[in-house]
Amino acid sequence: MVSAESNNGGLGERLAGGLKPAALFLGVYFALSIAVRLMLPNGLTLDEAEQSLFSQHWLLGYGPQPPFYNWVQTAVVSLMGISLLSLALPKFLMLFLCYFFYGLAAREISARPALVSLAMLSLLALPQVSYMPQQDLTHTVAVLMATALLLYGLCRTLSRSDWQGYAILGIAIGIGTISKYNFVLLPAATLLAVLCDRTWRVRLWDLRVLLTAALALAIVLPHALWLGGHMDLATGGTISKMVEANAPHGVVRVLKAVGSLAVACLAFGALVAVVLGLSMRHTLPQALRASDPWTRLLGTIMLFSLAGVVLVILVAGTTKITERWLDPYLLALPLYLLLKFERAGADLGRLLPRLLPLFLVVMGVALLPGPAKTIGAALTGSYGRMNMPFDRAAEQLRAQKQPAVILAKGMHLAGNMRLQFPGVPVIDADDLVGAAAPAQNRGPVLLVWIPQAPGARQPDLDPSALAQQLRLSLSDTGMLELPYHYSRSGDLWKLSYAWLQ
Repeated sequence: MVSAESNNGGLGERLAGGLKPAALFLGVYFALSIAVRLMLPNGLTLDEAEQSLFSQHWLLGYGPQPPFYNWVQTAVVSLMGISLLSLALPKFLMLFLCYFFYGLAAREISARPALVSLAMLSLLALPQVSYMPQQDLTHTVAVLMATALLLYGLCRTLSRSDWQGYAILGIAIGIGTISKYNFVLLPAATLLAVLCDRTWRVRLWDLRVLLTAALALAIVLPHALWLGGHMDLATGGTISKMVEANAPHGVVRVLKAVGSLAVACLAFGALVAVVLGLSMRHTLPQALRASDPWTRLLGTIMLFSLAGVVLVILVAGTTKITERWLDPYLLALPLYLLLKFERAGADLGRLLPRLLPLFLVVMGVALLPGPAKTIGAALTGSYGRMNMPFDRAAEQLRAQKQPAVILAKGMHLAGNMRLQFPGVPVIDADDLVGAAAPAQNRGPVLLVWIPQAPGARQPDLDPSALAQQLRLSLSDTGMLELPYHYSRSGDLWKLSYAWLQ
């Protein structure tokens, strides 16, 4: 009988074969991730609901987040229609591409297939790359993909100096900039790091740098034009998240922010550093001293990026840095560590089979909490957004009338209504700009909102006042009380509604 250990070793040895087997392995994992999401109820998470709602329109800007992910999502919905599959596909495809581009970057640096595979799989030891995107992220996933693409373009340009590398760099810089605004520190840090190296700085005087600049500008320009007139809308949300209420001032504020940055760095990279350090502890002293142009470059990029964050702290009054904010700056960490160990003579080919059980555990831990929380709600009585029975509510509302327009209070509710009524325009009632026009001359307007619990801070929505604002008449009102998906007996979800004419 073949032991579990030999099975493990066999899979690990196959995965150590380089980019293709590691990419196939990860591709199967992300296909499984999509399948798991499709098997769960179709109540949308917060980010899924945002994408569902915004995918109705092509816009140059959608609010506090840059539009790249929204554009990709809208393109997918335009081709496939709105569904759980069309909402899940872009995220998991971008996640896969993050790992794949990372492997391409590693292959440009090292000819050892085991290092390429380990670099890709070591991303699983970064919680911000493996665990958090499985829960509820969109724009962050796009910036992870763009960062890995930038690393590939950089490594290719420095190792081969072909025009494709310069083009990839331009595309990556453009995509990253319109994925998350904080990405812009990374190309700046990369530029400074290359300037610091005598051998590689000549690449900056190559005329093909103009191709990089042209492609980046072409991608960024449409949103940049929009951004010029909507700066407060685009940056207000990000700044408010980075500045705590009642924050201290002066030196105390700076020290608190720098301390927050240090904690975020540890939270981001401690696991991968401990895993690789313990697994190759015999070569750790040599690895700490090992250095070559690639390790110096990656290390300098990370240091300059973090220095940029400190500059933001000093200039913008930031008091709180989360590990998610560091995604583009520290994504190179696993590759940097592996290169240090490789230069120290570590046997990476034998390491991957030993680490494979850990990688499999991380994949399970990342994949299972969402389904476990949703399905286990009957035991805990704690219901998440996926447990909300929007599909049953839509059936009952559709049985009354077919709405011409839906007004839903709050983005989460609006996005879910968009999924349940694919052909009906849905408008967030908290943002009624342009709502009156589609509400006229088309037919009944459905207004839905989640009723406030007694004693809640915010008052409940007043359908009469909203109808008057839209110059419509209020006809029927009501409330649906439906059991949650996977609920205990008697636990009901409530949805208030009104029909406007």
